[in-house]
Amino acid sequence: MINGWLMLNKPKGFTSNYCINFIKKRFQIKKIGYAGTLDPLATGLLPLAIGESTKSIKYFESLKKTYFFTAVWGKETTTLDGEGQIIKNSNIIPSKIDLQNVIKKFIGDIDQKPPNFSAIKINGVRAYNLARKGIDFEVKSKRVSIYNIKIVNHNSNNNQTSFLIKCSKGCYIRSLARDIARELGTFGYCKEIDRRRIGIFSKNASFNLDYCIKTKKKENLKKFLLDIPDVLYHIPQIKLDDKRLELIKNGMKVSMYEELGSSNYTSYLISSSKNIFAIGSIKSGYFYPKRVIKI
Repeated sequence: MINGWLMLNKPKGFTSNYCINFIKKRFQIKKIGYAGTLDPLATGLLPLAIGESTKSIKYFESLKKTYFFTAVWGKETTTLDGEGQIIKNSNIIPSKIDLQNVIKKFIGDIDQKPPNFSAIKINGVRAYNLARKGIDFEVKSKRVSIYNIKIVNHNSNNNQTSFLIKCSKGCYIRSLARDIARELGTFGYCKEIDRRRIGIFSKNASFNLDYCIKTKKKENLKKFLLDIPDVLYHIPQIKLDDKRLELIKNGMKVSMYEELGSSNYTSYLISSSKNIFAIGSIKSGYFYPKRVIKI
């Protein structure tokens, strides 16, 4: 059985669910999940957790993400990307100087309203399903963080600008393009979105869906596999192989005072040579397991 993480370079035109279902069926994998949905229009890094590693997904999602995206000015679509119907038009096309000034307002913690065509749940139903049926509903704004945003290219001839952005979990690039445009008194939508990096992981370490089409052997996937401690590099961790491991396996707290003193950590990872991993918290020198992963 395969356990670990894979970094897929998702192609344009496929949903994130389609990609994992294809890989699941192709390689007969029983359990698979992903961290951070990519729209069908979007390309780039889609992290996949295989087997018991799916239990560690929520701890990976906190990593910062880097996107390259291209916005088209003067039009807004139903989906805020090039696949939707144009519903708003404007003759106002922002200059590079205007854009450089306005994007500074978006750096930091901001309230952002996700697109109606998104995976957000409204009373248990995906927003995009409601939007497709023409049902009226309200999407609540979310607090997200934008750490940096810069202009990569501005083409006034075709009313397009490309950006590079580093942001937090939950940030919608389509919404950002919409909001930048509206701040400048015009409209905009995303023509292209490419997720290039999550934490220390980049597209350079990923594999393509085409590779999966050419092979059916699980063994060929293993060369791309990443272990849980390597993927959760941002969480403090320690290796433990004594009798406390048995207590942790049963969900019991153990003292780490000898190793850590009276330290406190919101998240902590314990690994062992027996392929047992535990994620939990440290409070006053005690480790409280929340997730025990046996591989």
